[in-house]
Amino acid sequence: MNAHPLPAAKMGLLATRVYAQCDAKDGSQDGLIDDPRRCDFQPARDLPHCTAGSDEVNCFTAEQIASVERIYGDVMSQGKRFFPGWPMGAEIAGADGQSGWIGQEIDRPNGPGAWTSFGSAFLHFVVPWAGTQSAAMDAAGLFSQFDIDRDPPRLEELHQILDATDTDLSAFRKRGGKLLMYFGWADPQLNAKMGVEYYEQVVDKMGTSTPEFFRLFMVPGMFHCGGGVGTSQFDAATPVVQWVEAAKAPERIEAARVVSGKVVRTRPLCPYPQMARYRGNGSIDESANFVCAKP
Repeated sequence: MNAHPLPAAKMGLLATRVYAQCDAKDGSQDGLIDDPRRCDFQPARDLPHCTAGSDEVNCFTAEQIASVERIYGDVMSQGKRFFPGWPMGAEIAGADGQSGWIGQEIDRPNGPGAWTSFGSAFLHFVVPWAGTQSAAMDAAGLFSQFDIDRDPPRLEELHQILDATDTDLSAFRKRGGKLLMYFGWADPQLNAKMGVEYYEQVVDKMGTSTPEFFRLFMVPGMFHCGGGVGTSQFDAATPVVQWVEAAKAPERIEAARVVSGKVVRTRPLCPYPQMARYRGNGSIDESANFVCAKP
């Protein structure tokens, strides 16, 4: 990625091709990707290729396509998946007219994106063997200090300290705890697959009664903590209060997309693995015309 960065000027084309391939997978052409895991988008097949030696705004070089494939592809270590590939969806421009990737996967016009700055800072300040050699290194130099096949076991102590991945929530459940977790499917900073896979691992550990105390709500089209093209404004606190105080588990959460102070779409957020499904009648911009159902 650092060797062959993606130009911001090509994000519109990338978004157009991704959404053309993925939007209708949920049965509704509504400008949202409800579950990116269901999308069969292959950069080498679905993106226009530049001719050899050229780099126009309406095509992608072989190196740029390889960079896109690295973002979407799983991170492998010694032949096994180490971290999930990034979901599709944040390529598109939000209400501010800017792609969700800008300032995240790709650099800002005036500085590095979050992936570069977070990654290099982590190596410099937290990873012992990289930090001791990194005083004068740029991000690319820092990243070269980490070998994905060799070094993950050396981070085990940090993993134990930093990663909230314990799937045994029996003590939390026993004392009456209720957990409502949400992720934006188009979050360009926190990989939404982490949330989904953690929830599924908790269900594997705690059993099919897990939704009695823990529910996950996915937000299609939402960028990092908000924004994007989805219904990213919603009240997550009241459902938890009602769950704890009135034993009323959240069956759906009403959410809205607001542009320039105006609500332009409402839609329910559903407890995973359910998804919002169009009833077949009425506006696709009104929540009342959707039900929560398993895919």
